[in-house]
Amino acid sequence: MATVDLSAMGGSTRARWYDATSGNFTKIPGSPFDNKVTHEFTPPGKNNEGESDWVLMLDVGADDITPKAARTPVSGPLRHSSNPNYFEDANGNALILCGSQTWNTLQDWGSNGSIQTLDFNAFVSFLKAHGHNFTLLWSTELPKFHGLPTTDTSSPPDIKVSPFPWKRSGPGLATDGGLKFDLTKFDENYFDRLRERVQSLNSAGIYAGIYLFSGEWLLRFRCATDGYPFSGTNNINGIDDGYKGGSPETQVGAVTMTASNAITDFQDAYVKKTINTLNDLPNVLWIVSQEAPENSTWWNNHLISLGRAYEKKKPYQHPIGYGVPAVYNSQIDTTLYNSDADWIAPLARISPARSCGTGKPACKVNINDSDHSYWEIWNDSPQKNRNYAWENFANGNQVLFMDPYLVYYPRQKRNMCISPVNAICSLPDLRWENFRNNLEYILKYSRRLHLVNLTPGSSLCSTKYCLAQTPSIGAEYLVYAPSGGSFTVDLSAMPNTRMLSVEWFNPATGTTTSQSPIPAGSSSRLFNSPFSGDAVLYLVDTEGHK
Repeated sequence: MATVDLSAMGGSTRARWYDATSGNFTKIPGSPFDNKVTHEFTPPGKNNEGESDWVLMLDVGADDITPKAARTPVSGPLRHSSNPNYFEDANGNALILCGSQTWNTLQDWGSNGSIQTLDFNAFVSFLKAHGHNFTLLWSTELPKFHGLPTTDTSSPPDIKVSPFPWKRSGPGLATDGGLKFDLTKFDENYFDRLRERVQSLNSAGIYAGIYLFSGEWLLRFRCATDGYPFSGTNNINGIDDGYKGGSPETQVGAVTMTASNAITDFQDAYVKKTINTLNDLPNVLWIVSQEAPENSTWWNNHLISLGRAYEKKKPYQHPIGYGVPAVYNSQIDTTLYNSDADWIAPLARISPARSCGTGKPACKVNINDSDHSYWEIWNDSPQKNRNYAWENFANGNQVLFMDPYLVYYPRQKRNMCISPVNAICSLPDLRWENFRNNLEYILKYSRRLHLVNLTPGSSLCSTKYCLAQTPSIGAEYLVYAPSGGSFTVDLSAMPNTRMLSVEWFNPATGTTTSQSPIPAGSSSRLFNSPFSGDAVLYLVDTEGHK
């Protein structure tokens, strides 16, 4: 039994028991509870594995959240909508993609030579419990990698990874100690796992971004015993990227070519195999790479072109993405805008209101991934973290959270997850719950808004973060105030004979406050947030948006 004093907490509290062995939540009868007294909570008995371990989850104001939109089921592959900022589903409904992603959701990881199997069903339940509709499945290139800065020491643990797309049948041993790869033979277990996991996400109403490669792992985490399949000592096919240790140039030869060669032949075959495995599933998006070397432009563009041409002959055509190369200057996102990708994951912390360039399509759907744009997010306050998500949403963009989930990352206390064994934990770090919840809040508001008609309008509000449609009848505004307080909004699109409903949302607590309708017409209407900290204001014509 657990006794908790709730008297110092405002509003009401939703109480749930969390079973880490299954990833499922059990609601506690009587929840939400009034925050005026002490409550006693008794665990519901044995968990999914017949043990007595449970986690008590208390969410202040969580049952008060007013955007009550239901989860949107997956309907056909996504395609570009008439609004260049958003995709639409097969029913023509514009939508945004938001969610947590983590590194080991396709391949298993582990230190000390001991690979730890991820409970993927628990991860899907985790995404569902947080209301997320998008995640990424990673494919890291190295069977063993070195130097991921998870600890404060100069020698973080090496991590082993499995499975891989190609059979390890030998003869002979690769540098990581496993059998050499045969690049002419695919390991069907890898592709079966990939398909099963994408199907699980589809059943849960979650879109899956599929990394074809990474690129970053070659640039940053190689070592003499990494077992990389395209190095000559690690395969039986005579394929050699030239890696001999030392300089970065020899580490990345498999992604920095400027014309097709023997390596791209095998890579192309793998990409086609991946497309064949998943093409009939409606929840798929592709992404070629992320933080790959600066001079990987030809390779990325080649794979975008290959994927699009190959899928053109298939039942479904899925959007293809491009993650920012590992170049840290303000101009690098132009490379993404000028590519032929459908969607991008940029470097800019707050993405622009439009992401357009010379490629086809000219304008990209911008899914801002904190993995690239918000390094050391963990050193900032929860409010500053929320600023990042809501400012991007109000600027017409979408957000992915590089959620460390169960990867133990004690450096700077990035992820103090529970009970780590060989670098993998059994429960996530609850410090990230508010940020995870805010991605759901954003999704819920997006489903209330008429997205396809919305444009970012920084000039409409003094906070500079406003999504709006401004017809003379049916206007709506979503305003984000990063620090709350007082601000003005231009409501002159509709005459003062029309009324706007007023709703405040507190991202820190998940609670809403409704106020009396106000007349439209003012070009500088003053608003004062009814609570401290960052605030969301939602205004809509009382007769509904257009």
